[in-house]
Amino acid sequence: MITMKSRMLGRQGLPLLVAMWSVWAMAMASLGNAQTTTTNGTKAPAPATPPSPPVVAAPPAPPPLSPMEASAMDACTGVFLQYQFMGTPLKIYPFMDNTSTLLQPYRFESEVTLTNTGFSNVLGWEVFVGFQHGEIIADAPGVLFVDGESTPGVFAGNGTTVMGTDQPDLKNSIDTAMDLDLISASFSFTGTEFGVADPDVPMPKNISLLNPGWECGPMGTDSSGTTAGRSMWTCCAENVTAINTTAKDSGFLPRASGDVVMYYDVFQTFGDNYWAKVSISMEDPLGRIDHWNLTWDWRQGEFIFAMKGAQILGPQEQDKCVLGKAGQYYASMDFSQVMSCSASPTIVDLPQDQKDNPAVAVPNCCRNGTLLPELVDASQTKSEFQVQVYKLPPNLDRDEIQPPVNWNIGEGYQCSQPRAVSPSEFSPDNIHSQSAVKSWQVVCNKTETKAKKCCVSFSTFYNDSVVPCPTCACGCASNTFPWNGQKCNPDIDPMFLPYNGVLLPPSNRTALGLQLAKLDHYSVPTDVQACPDNCGVAINWHIYSDYVDGWSARITLFNWDKTSVPKWFSAIELEKAMPGYQNVYSFNGTIMPDLNDALLMQGHFGYDNDYLLAIDPKDNPGKLQSLMSFDKRKTPGINVVKGDGFPTKVWFNGDECAIPSYFPTGAAAWQARPSLRLSLGALVLALALLVGGRDLL
Repeated sequence: MITMKSRMLGRQGLPLLVAMWSVWAMAMASLGNAQTTTTNGTKAPAPATPPSPPVVAAPPAPPPLSPMEASAMDACTGVFLQYQFMGTPLKIYPFMDNTSTLLQPYRFESEVTLTNTGFSNVLGWEVFVGFQHGEIIADAPGVLFVDGESTPGVFAGNGTTVMGTDQPDLKNSIDTAMDLDLISASFSFTGTEFGVADPDVPMPKNISLLNPGWECGPMGTDSSGTTAGRSMWTCCAENVTAINTTAKDSGFLPRASGDVVMYYDVFQTFGDNYWAKVSISMEDPLGRIDHWNLTWDWRQGEFIFAMKGAQILGPQEQDKCVLGKAGQYYASMDFSQVMSCSASPTIVDLPQDQKDNPAVAVPNCCRNGTLLPELVDASQTKSEFQVQVYKLPPNLDRDEIQPPVNWNIGEGYQCSQPRAVSPSEFSPDNIHSQSAVKSWQVVCNKTETKAKKCCVSFSTFYNDSVVPCPTCACGCASNTFPWNGQKCNPDIDPMFLPYNGVLLPPSNRTALGLQLAKLDHYSVPTDVQACPDNCGVAINWHIYSDYVDGWSARITLFNWDKTSVPKWFSAIELEKAMPGYQNVYSFNGTIMPDLNDALLMQGHFGYDNDYLLAIDPKDNPGKLQSLMSFDKRKTPGINVVKGDGFPTKVWFNGDECAIPSYFPTGAAAWQARPSLRLSLGALVLALALLVGGRDLL
């Protein structure tokens, strides 16, 4: 990392080294030319030829501050933030033709520098860089990307936010006597931009400091000198009143929200070790995690000496301590007692039978790693455990604590880097309040690419067949049927089924679908059939009745997996019908106003229907169902047959399920959802059914 001190000194270090070598060489040469004799009168051999001067690669430092930049920094009371482009854009592979110049990639290098010119310390600084040329970051030493992504290959074309790691805090000049190494930090970007070639410079739109209490002004640029068009800066003025307020979160980044929120709270610290409490909270109203696996990376050689409320999954790797720097510094330590020496440990929850074991249990531990939303079970929304962490030199002061980075809670979630927040407050004994020494927050959100685990089929009382789950709704590992290895087509829609078809495993549905097609005189592919949905859980939504003042539906859950599901929950979104909801009769039902009035359903705790059984040895799925009723008088104009009675979204255990792109109607054979587009296969099937004179599903 290039420090601010080296920025201001420029390249003075290299000439000094060369000058020292020159003096040494001249002295040695003069000694060699002197007539030196030994005690016996013979001439002593001349000194050996001096070695070649060392080749010193100067760091790619930018030129010193221009007069305009220096003047702007002197006038800034806050944090002076500067971005400087280094060198020139370098054309890299692949080389595009002249018609695709905007797609031509170029390598670029730049440096960002922060200098605290104000009165207050900056804790856990975060900087936004408004890249605008499709930038992809290959390397960014000294910083981490707040959203948790890692180089190479971080897309930053719409801007990116980074946080400091080597120097996460900026001290103020008054306390440090303007020690530039303590009041400033710099980091560099190496990456690829698109379409901006030399002599043009791909500058970002803006740069800003995101910490509360500092407000960044307009961008400044230099129109002349060596940095003309290659440098931009801003002064982020500090609001001393806001920073020094008595609020407990003053000077810290605001706490964020997400699907899963974790905290790393240091509650006891010594010189070479500390204790921290780790909490994991489910804040997604429809989220669920079974058997969480938490991983992170240590950056300063730390290791976990002891742990309560959780355990390490896999080898403890004590040899890495014994044979490494930890073994050298803690020479008398018995590393056989150490919980984990891994630089990237995997941590899991303890089983339920350990919750009353005082030697290992802590509050909110020992639930087999299950996290449930508050509306489902408020007692299982949080997991906690404690770790005792040992540090290595030079980080041996009480306040020199760096949290682990690169947190991951499991597949389907993207986690941010830990962000310093105001110290958490908690009550270990539910009587006395305790404040953490330091706290960091990690926010995880579901990724859009999370694979489906459930699907939905549609049926009605006015048609005797079913619109099945979509083809490959939960993925297709290969284009073959898993039960016989024969080829299947993942790109066509499945055949319609009779009612009893949804009760049979996918391996037995093809024959029923062919019989129905033959009975109703519509053509289907005979050589290669559609691939199955491959979902462990399937949900059937059935319009049960439709009358003048109301209507009813039946929901059925099928578990085709070999694992039973305790404490299951499901939710449905009915955009037009939910105001008329009356009751769900066999399940617990709760309206969720914050989720578009979705209806949350779950089994009655303590009864058999809060447990969805697995498929049995005879291929009979676990099954649960309930009727629900709706009042049309509260939803004037609702048309159940035209689609208002079918859910637009369905969830099961936190996962959104795949639903068909069309639904059965009474007046017409079928109707597509306005927001969904029919595939060609579905259109062909629908037309065939119309020709056959059938009321299509």
